[in-house]
Order: sequence, then C-alpha cells, then structure tokens
Amino acid sequence: MGKTTNEAVTARDTARKRLLALNADRAARDARIEAAAAKVITTAGKLTDATAVADAARADARTAYEAALSKIDATYAAAVGKAEPGVAAGLVELTAEKLSPADVAALTDLPSAEVKRLLKSAPAATAASAPVPAGAAAVPVAVDGVPADAAALAG
Repeated sequence: MGKTTNEAVTARDTARKRLLALNADRAARDARIEAAAAKVITTAGKLTDATAVADAARADARTAYEAALSKIDATYAAAVGKAEPGVAAGLVELTAEKLSPADVAALTDLPSAEVKRLLKSAPAATAASAPVPAGAAAVPVAVDGVPADAAALAG
C-alpha cells in the first residue's frame, strides 16, 4: 500500500503543478486578451472621433462647393441673360430676310437647335423692332395690351 499511496500523492502533486501552470497560462492569456480588447476599444473611439471630424469637414466642403456653384450659375445666368437678347435680335433680323433657321445656323456657326431656341425666346418687341424692308408697310404694335391704333385715338 505504501507504494500505491506514494504514486497517488505524486500523481496528485503532478496534476496540481500542471493545473497551476495551466491556470498561469490562462491568466496570462486573459491578460493579453484584456489588453488587446482595451487597445481596440481605445482605437475605435479615436476612429469614431476622426470620422466625425472628417464628416464635418466633408459637409463644410460640400456647402462651400454648392455655394460656389450657385454663384457660378448666377454669374452665368446673368451673362447669358445679357447676351441672349442681342443674339436673338440679330437672329430675328436674319430670319426677316427670309433665311431659314438652318441657313441662319450655318451662317452664324450656331447649332440649329440653339438658333430655334433663341428665335422662340425672342420677345415680340424684338421682332417688331426689326428693320422694316424698304417698300413694306409698318404694322402698328400693341403697347401694354392696347392696340397702337386705339392708343393713337385716345392720346
């Protein structure tokens, strides 16, 4: 019995040592896991902060971009608004000479669609102010919705 008891004690002692070593390995592993998780959480917080800053910068840049585009569009519209009536008046004069829109487009190097658009947008006053060919009778023009003949009679 002494030999069996001694082997049992030795086995328990070996098991205890192995368990302590295993627990030490587990504790070290748990400490590494805890440190890595803390590092990830800290870094993720920094990432969230950086993302928020970048999103705010992107929003500011988009606002500035849209404001610049709006200013450019307004400048463009103003420039076009000033130039188009003169171009339209010239196109009306050309069509008054019995030139087709296609001929006017070829003559002026403007796209045919642009010539047609400008002719449609030409105000009636521009068409009425076109020079009257020699020998043609002048047509009275309405002013503020009152025919020219009625305005002459009332005045």
